[in-house]
Amino acid sequence: MGEFIKNIIRKTYHSMQKHYLTFRILVKIKEMGITRKVNSWILRSSDEELRKNPSADMIASRKFYEDNKERIKQMLSLLADEKSRQVWGGVMQYRMRRTPLKPEWYSENDQYFVEDIIKMEEGEVFIDGGAYTGDTIQQFMDLSKKKKKKYRRIIAFEPDKINFQLAGEFFSQKNDVVLINKGLADEEKELVFSGSGATARIAEIMSDETTVVPVVNIDAVPECRDATWIKMDIEGAEMDALRGAEKVIKKNRPKLTICIYHSDEDMVRIAEYIHQLVPEYRLYVRHHSRSKVETVLYAVR
Repeated sequence: MGEFIKNIIRKTYHSMQKHYLTFRILVKIKEMGITRKVNSWILRSSDEELRKNPSADMIASRKFYEDNKERIKQMLSLLADEKSRQVWGGVMQYRMRRTPLKPEWYSENDQYFVEDIIKMEEGEVFIDGGAYTGDTIQQFMDLSKKKKKKYRRIIAFEPDKINFQLAGEFFSQKNDVVLINKGLADEEKELVFSGSGATARIAEIMSDETTVVPVVNIDAVPECRDATWIKMDIEGAEMDALRGAEKVIKKNRPKLTICIYHSDEDMVRIAEYIHQLVPEYRLYVRHHSRSKVETVLYAVR
């Protein structure tokens, strides 16, 4: 019965993406944190069972932690506040041992727009890496209206054809929104992904369960050259995409909202790399679910 109910929820959710009114409802419940609560229930395995019988991912996380203690210590010293260090440590303990996350370590709303860290300013040029059906576009527009700050442009990248088509139905008529049917990486090429949604990963070989997607680098896209804010949730391709945005980041020092949960390595190297590019950035970490997904690094000037 549990799996049956989960499938009904999935089908209902995807059906609601097809109509603007129900799409707006979905965006609103996402802003309220309801979506994350449902996703945690759908995606989370039995933590109690996993504590007794660790998965291969948990064992790999433990090895990564043991092998990189000094590096992790150095990375944590880059973070701007104690809460970031506590959140990062709590999430890593969850990844290694399924140690329950304390309520103060996560928030199931405001995933990309944490108000006490990132402030919207007048004339923002917002890059949405991993636009899905446009929910973050709509959230950004809602925030702009709420804060009475006019943005200049939104450039949204989404490689999935169905998701891109849905986003196009809602936003393609807007002159200040640029939709690009590609993913992001360090150069223009094709990448192979396995899985979907929060479980998607870059794959090394093709199979019946993989998908090939076209990607491009931010530095090569003219509309992105004056970016003031970059968000990335692109299924493990964040590191490559950051390399592909090096010129824009160094020149503009935009706000960065980057997902780091797709691998243990990303939990460390993305902060290292951003600090290397712009040492003046203040770096924060926040977590937005009760499971191991939705850990985000924020970089602000």
